[in-house]
Amino acid sequence: MLTTQRSLLLAVGAVVFGALVTLNSGGYRYGVSDQAFYIPVVLEQITPGLFPHDADLIDAQDRFFVFDDWFALIVRLTGLSLPVAFLGAYLLTLTLLYAAIVGIGRLLYRTSWAVSGLIVLLTARHQIPHTAVNSVEGYFHPRMLAFACGLSATSLFLAGRTRLALVVVGLSLLAHPTTGLWFVVLVGTASLVADRPAPKYLLVGAAAAIVAVAWTFAYPLRDQLAPMDTTWLQVLENKDYLVVGEWPMAAWISNLAIAAFTFALYGYRRSLGITSPREGALIAGCGLLLGLFLLSVPFSYAAVALAVQLQFNRIFWLLDFVGIAYLGWLLFESPLDFRRQTWATGVTPRRAVVVVVALLALTRGSYRVFVERAGQPIMQVQLADNDWNDVMTWASAQPIGSHFLADPGHAGRYGTSVRAASGRDVYLELIKDTGIAIYSSDIAHRIARRVIDIGDFERLSAERARLLAGRYAIDFLITEQQLDLPVANETGRFMVYELGGGE
Repeated sequence: MLTTQRSLLLAVGAVVFGALVTLNSGGYRYGVSDQAFYIPVVLEQITPGLFPHDADLIDAQDRFFVFDDWFALIVRLTGLSLPVAFLGAYLLTLTLLYAAIVGIGRLLYRTSWAVSGLIVLLTARHQIPHTAVNSVEGYFHPRMLAFACGLSATSLFLAGRTRLALVVVGLSLLAHPTTGLWFVVLVGTASLVADRPAPKYLLVGAAAAIVAVAWTFAYPLRDQLAPMDTTWLQVLENKDYLVVGEWPMAAWISNLAIAAFTFALYGYRRSLGITSPREGALIAGCGLLLGLFLLSVPFSYAAVALAVQLQFNRIFWLLDFVGIAYLGWLLFESPLDFRRQTWATGVTPRRAVVVVVALLALTRGSYRVFVERAGQPIMQVQLADNDWNDVMTWASAQPIGSHFLADPGHAGRYGTSVRAASGRDVYLELIKDTGIAIYSSDIAHRIARRVIDIGDFERLSAERARLLAGRYAIDFLITEQQLDLPVANETGRFMVYELGGGE
């Protein structure tokens, strides 16, 4: 009976956790943000050759990822539509994240109330300073799936199941390699510190690691060891979080404060005698992560491509989680005497804090959904019902290889990118294309040329559009302007003109 009740409470907790995460993210949305890359790469796997004009651009980042390979296979085998598959992946990510938080909470805290408080505390979506990473997202992102796998591995490690933890942390690489890499460092280091394998195994492992790293630098990543040139860096100007030389002082202070807070609270817990050897080993892993970041700083200042591409700054995402776990302990299990008191109502101050945090999370989430995004659905499983996406539906019916020209900022302006919403090539999608340019000098130079060639899109003339069509084999122009060009489609305020550049 007790087991049944516990299972029911865990199930209810999972639903509450998922609901609060979604509310605090402003609702669930399909086709937004970084899905401008992840949807097209899955579509390309399902229908090879879908993006003949943009294949080189997409491959510049996709060559480092295997997410699309296995995800497209699942879509094909299940017959699910892509929006439903992404929703399923989002729910799976939340479930894994919830299970990992519960597991870690049980191993760090003494009471179920404190674990409940940690669950609620971690629903508060926030950005890790100057990393372009949010603690949780309101859409499916492979990075979040990798993070959930990494936390699951952390929970298994703290529970003493090192071998299984190492297997699970390896799986995180299949979802998102750079996020998975930092968890490999964290859990791998913690395992070495806690389990202390025999010296002969350490020597064999170290030799294998050195050979693997040397081979990687000598072959697959050889070109990434060169500094980024001026044009490459100019294209990445709006991604100022990538190169620490561009960081403001506030970014240094905030991120190093996260690390200092984490290590200080661990020291406090240790002084109270409530830490375990495995918790100490995990903190040693955090220390190595911070050390790797500091070692990367001069290479980032020098704009060495690999140092920028690995995004060492996202190490602070892991430290942020550990810091929040310790903050939860401070809030919900403080050793101060008044925490042991019980009010006349029978409620302890500790439980009252949990309730207050839960109410704050619910209030903040409700405000985001019902005030900031008033009138929008909480769960947007398909593309939003608007004129832009109606144009995208029309575009998706055009032959494969159709090449579109639209406002370079269209994804941010209208909510979805041409590639993600229609499965067709687009001349330039500035927000995501500059993100992909991190991985390739050639792509950075391609983007720089196209930005110059298009100029001010708001002033694009019919003559200029025809010139671009001839140069880049563009078939259609999507704009809100009235131009002296043949009309292919008109939807709301959007005009689609035939350019015939692909003929």
